[in-house]
Amino acid sequence: MALLDPLRRQFRRVVFLEKAPEPGELTLTQRRVFTLPSKPGLAFLLVLVICFLTSTNYNLNLGFGMTYLLGGIAIVNAFYTFRNLAYLKLSASDGAPIFVGDNAEFHFHVNNADSLARYALHFSFRQSPQQTQVIDLEGNENVTVKLKTASQQRGYMACPRVQIQTWFPLGLLRAWSTWLPDSKTLVYPRPEDNPPPLPTDGPTGEQGISTSGQEEFSGVRMYQQGDPLKHLSWKHIARVDLDAGGNLISKQFSGASVGAVSIIFSELPAQLDLESKISRMTAWVLDAEHQGLPYFFEIGRLSIGPDLGEQHRNTCLKALACFGVDESNAITSEVER
Repeated sequence: MALLDPLRRQFRRVVFLEKAPEPGELTLTQRRVFTLPSKPGLAFLLVLVICFLTSTNYNLNLGFGMTYLLGGIAIVNAFYTFRNLAYLKLSASDGAPIFVGDNAEFHFHVNNADSLARYALHFSFRQSPQQTQVIDLEGNENVTVKLKTASQQRGYMACPRVQIQTWFPLGLLRAWSTWLPDSKTLVYPRPEDNPPPLPTDGPTGEQGISTSGQEEFSGVRMYQQGDPLKHLSWKHIARVDLDAGGNLISKQFSGASVGAVSIIFSELPAQLDLESKISRMTAWVLDAEHQGLPYFFEIGRLSIGPDLGEQHRNTCLKALACFGVDESNAITSEVER
């Protein structure tokens, strides 16, 4: 079936106009609204055919009357179903930054420019139709619809394709349209759990981590990849049965009162992989902000600080989120959906 995916996508581009992200405001014109019978609608159509054939065979005037009456109701229903969705105006805004694993929330602004009310409009991402927001719109009313979807990786996350549909008023027809807003949200890396103490200026210690200012013992924690070997707490490790699944224990030091904090990508332990380094730097940025310590930050070509505050924090987290990530590829993958 994977061989048919390109043909399916091409069909949707040509027939349903599912193309590139659409910036600005979108109007659901007649060309953008599609209508087909629902399952109850197909059953209703079958009943109409049976009534018509029966009336023809037995020459039942009452049967003809009933058939034409039901057919007229179906035609009126088709008009109201189409009108319930057509000519809505849609726009979207970028989502707020989140951390990997959190739900990204996108806001969609729905404007009913007509004086006629709209009812039972279902909004959902096409990839997760079970999570639906249903709204009613009075004439000349604006409503904001909020949809959430889980984030999978750091970087810019493009808004998935949105599906708008309605079965109003009788449920015999389904009118729908899809829309890919040119909207995105920034996904920060997930901070490391129980990271090492903040690196401060001073002589470089074992494993490439600055150690000055870490003389005050503050406790122990589970060993993590990249911890200096001299920080292992052999007294606690002696009580742990490593063969039974126990973990090594590292000493934890606090030295925040000495020296300036320097969070530098190139000074992280070489044995850490890229995502582990990014995760550790994220934890250090948040920790420095929490403790109110100005910090110098360096990754790739970005070198800023020492500084402190929301703007400095956001700049550092954005650099971490985008480091080594091709933004255009992330957006393109969403377009393919």
